[in-house]
Amino acid sequence: MSIAHRTQLRTLTNLAIRDLSLLWARLDKSDAEATRDALTTILPQLVTMYGAAAATLAADWFDEQREEAGVRGRFRAIPAELPDIGRTDSLAGWAVGPLFGADPNPLAALAKVSGGLQRIIANADRETITRSSIADPQAVGWKRVGDGATCEWCRGLISRGAVYSEATASFDAHDGDGCIAAPVFK
Repeated sequence: MSIAHRTQLRTLTNLAIRDLSLLWARLDKSDAEATRDALTTILPQLVTMYGAAAATLAADWFDEQREEAGVRGRFRAIPAELPDIGRTDSLAGWAVGPLFGADPNPLAALAKVSGGLQRIIANADRETITRSSIADPQAVGWKRVGDGATCEWCRGLISRGAVYSEATASFDAHDGDGCIAAPVFK
């Protein structure tokens, strides 16, 4: 069921944010450039560990959903590739923005980097499902499933009731987005 999968993904992203917060506490946020530089080292490591786990979680869930649907034939989910270093470098540069200027705000910077990290990790899960749903000849495609605290923008995407089946249809998400992709089979 998608609720159990979403809970597991949320647990995974929460663990990543916990680790980020522990590392963040050790940084000297009075030096915005040093904080940015430290994040360019920390974030790729967190994405590698937790992003790979999210992709594996999604691949296992896809395969379980396929089996539960009684789909014939062989296919194994394709774990998503993790983003390159440019993605985490961009996040680090953007997130430390609140540390620059006359009134630095470390809490706002932490919120930005945490939200971006959550999105990157959740996207590894989403991309595993969407790409596998498109590649699997027995899948019709994928659908967006909300988490009960779904924002208006996501509710609009969910309400379409559409099943996305083209490689050009991406899973647009925002920081903190609890939506997941779910496969739909013939």
